[in-house]
Amino acid sequence: RTHRGPAHPMHRCRARHRPRCYRRQQRGGMLFRALGYSGLGFFALMSSFVNRAAKENLANGLRPRTGSSPGSLACCVRSLARQFQPRGPSNYFPQTLIRSMRGRMFFGGGTVPAKAGSIDSNKGSNTKSHSYDYLFRRPEKGEDARIKGTALIVLNTPIDPTIEWLLGNIWSRADVIVCADGASNRLYRLSHMEGGKGVAEKYVPHVVCGDLDSIRPDVVDYYRDKGVEIFRVEDEGSNDLEKSLRIVKERYGVNRAILCGGLGGRFDHEMGNVNALTRNIDDFDQIVMLGSSSLVQILGAGQHRINVDRQYLGPHCGLIPVVKPARVETMGLKWNLKGETLKMGGLVSTSNVLTADSVSIKTTAPLIWTTSLTVPPDGSGSSETAAGRAEALTVD
Repeated sequence: RTHRGPAHPMHRCRARHRPRCYRRQQRGGMLFRALGYSGLGFFALMSSFVNRAAKENLANGLRPRTGSSPGSLACCVRSLARQFQPRGPSNYFPQTLIRSMRGRMFFGGGTVPAKAGSIDSNKGSNTKSHSYDYLFRRPEKGEDARIKGTALIVLNTPIDPTIEWLLGNIWSRADVIVCADGASNRLYRLSHMEGGKGVAEKYVPHVVCGDLDSIRPDVVDYYRDKGVEIFRVEDEGSNDLEKSLRIVKERYGVNRAILCGGLGGRFDHEMGNVNALTRNIDDFDQIVMLGSSSLVQILGAGQHRINVDRQYLGPHCGLIPVVKPARVETMGLKWNLKGETLKMGGLVSTSNVLTADSVSIKTTAPLIWTTSLTVPPDGSGSSETAAGRAEALTVD
């Protein structure tokens, strides 16, 4: 400042305070820089956790509700908490933490219910309703008895009194009736044996299909003379049930299939039928398989409400995972599931008990839903006749 003359007194005052102000500014800058670097480190760490948890959620088939993502904080914290929680039933802290986070807009909704074991009842949720009343209820006089959009498929398993009662109750009400290959032999025997008089014309299906390696030539000629369509489908990659499902969907456009039989025979056949149901789950609104003592249905991923008539169904039921592990929540059972993971080699729900006429199920992957089945003995004649008929019909 020599060329401008002596410093102004105010300049000297500012110069005296400048070192102190500078130190304050320096300390403040260092503090903010430290906070900034800490924040960056924290968010970098959290982002790595979120990415890791999101990948785990997708790998396990965990799908969040609408409006959130697999990497949402609530979803990811649950995955992290599950990794650090002790093995055993004591997991109060992680579950409590997630329940408190659910429903907060900041956390994106999450995937864990507000109350363990509860079923989300949001108006926007896509809950599928299932009922089996049409299998057992006899229509009133003058009432339209037809079950619209329904195919009845008879499979090659023994026709015992239960299956015979169900056939008699459903036969005239289905839109299309299909016999899968060897089932035609059993149906023919049912129509012509002693005790089956008067039903020879009744039990004539619309279609017989399959690879036709089991049906007898005389049975083929008999049904062909009756005007039944005979389809030979050569496909080694599918069984007779899957071929029948393909025909009723492509040719008749039905959205529901009732399968009489398919349970109680060879185990590999049973598993093949379950596989056929799983492969066609997206093509039908409902596929129900009926055995002599069980009802089986494959439930897809999502929410389901099942109405059961406990006069015919129950008390025992089960939930068995297929395809991959499934996280399941239920209501209406004696031992409800509260978000546990069902998988083969781990936990499966068998010998459970119905406690209500409506069961709610939420699953992240396809499940086998099964209940015990009991039908009244009426319509099958005396017990001796029914027993003799069952014995004859179990012969291939």
